[in-house]
Amino acid sequence: MLPEVPFPGFWYFIALAVAMIAWRIWGERVTAALRRFDQRRHDAELQALYDRTNPNSHFRQSVEQLNDDTPPVEPTRANGQAAWNGSIFASREEADAARWRHVLSQARDFYQDLDRSYGNRISGRKSKDTISKDGV
Repeated sequence: MLPEVPFPGFWYFIALAVAMIAWRIWGERVTAALRRFDQRRHDAELQALYDRTNPNSHFRQSVEQLNDDTPPVEPTRANGQAAWNGSIFASREEADAARWRHVLSQARDFYQDLDRSYGNRISGRKSKDTISKDGV
């Protein structure tokens, strides 16, 4: 059992003192995390506003989704090499480029399959209207 305290609000005072000390120690990290969270939320709201006004935003959303679903590049221990999808690349940049080409290829295949399923003509499109195999 707790010892008898000199006044009834003693434990509230102790809890307040501990909270003030904790805020002094970790308060800056907490406020920085809250600012980052608020900035990400603000950026997402602006992107959603832009997406509502842009009829072609589904292309960016599809590529973002495929990018999120694709496994990341993993660094190896040997001389700055990187591994992705079971292949070893000489540098991280080469591995990232191969991963990005894969993401764009998947997006292009998705839209081509979508066109085929709705019976749209694929061959009549101009090269500037599609995602090329080179990733440009």
